[in-house]
Amino acid sequence: MSKTQRLIELMMTVNAKRKFKARELAEEFGVSYRTILRDLDELSALGVPLYSEVGADGGYFVLNERMLPPVVLKESEAVALYFAFQSLQFIGSLPFETETSYVLKKLYQYLPQEAKKRIDSMKDRVVFWHPSRVQSANYLELIVHAAVDQSALKIEYDSQSGVGERVIQPIGLYSHNGFWYCPAYCFLRQEVRLFRADRIKKAAGTDEEKQSLPYSSIMDWLLYSEACSTGPIHFLVELTKEGVRRAMSEVDLDRHVERREDGTGFLQLEIPRSELTYFVDLIWNFGSGAKIIEPQEAIIYMKDKIKKMDVLYH
Repeated sequence: MSKTQRLIELMMTVNAKRKFKARELAEEFGVSYRTILRDLDELSALGVPLYSEVGADGGYFVLNERMLPPVVLKESEAVALYFAFQSLQFIGSLPFETETSYVLKKLYQYLPQEAKKRIDSMKDRVVFWHPSRVQSANYLELIVHAAVDQSALKIEYDSQSGVGERVIQPIGLYSHNGFWYCPAYCFLRQEVRLFRADRIKKAAGTDEEKQSLPYSSIMDWLLYSEACSTGPIHFLVELTKEGVRRAMSEVDLDRHVERREDGTGFLQLEIPRSELTYFVDLIWNFGSGAKIIEPQEAIIYMKDKIKKMDVLYH
């Protein structure tokens, strides 16, 4: 076995064992005690978090952060991975944000010079631009861990009625239009509610007994909530050619666009009553490229916006 192969297998072995003695490893790998000590020193220099203790019960320990063995990537795969990480740069907050930034720098640092040149030229030509309503959220990582463990959190939440204390059991997190959302079981309301992560002002673990929830994943909840939203409203909008083009570029509208042969079209969808103003505000941005046909309350809301704008410019 070559030294490089031995170091890779040694890295995988110590990650699996977590606690071990150098003499045991020397026997397992068929090398001398001194050789295995040198190998462990090299792993430590490479960043494997090893800690040693002396005494009868001593030995080596791997700290919490495990190191993965090297992954062989083609240059094109490394470039694709780099831009996958870079695509997250305009999101206001991320779970594991520090690690994401560090991995991006580390990946770039170890790329061959030709790959670096390729990335440097592409960075000036490719941007994943989505700065819409970027909001920072401080407890994303804690929420993710609670969702994975299905444990409860005690939070201070800034709702319309002010900041109040809640106990929640998160189902997961999803990002939409610059916000992070957390559907969670609310122990106060005794039902699943949707929380904005940026409105969670404080969060900490709690010993509250966890609930058995009917959702095995965040996608389960998203699909269920979309299919079973309460009080859906029929939303119909007439579109000019320009309106069709604009609607096709909106992530919440593009799949609902019906296009006619002359290039005009219409939008027809069922929306939750609570989201009515959001969709009217979207249509507002289309200007004369769109006209709301129904419901009447959407038309009234749009007329009110027009009146306020008219007063502003008189």
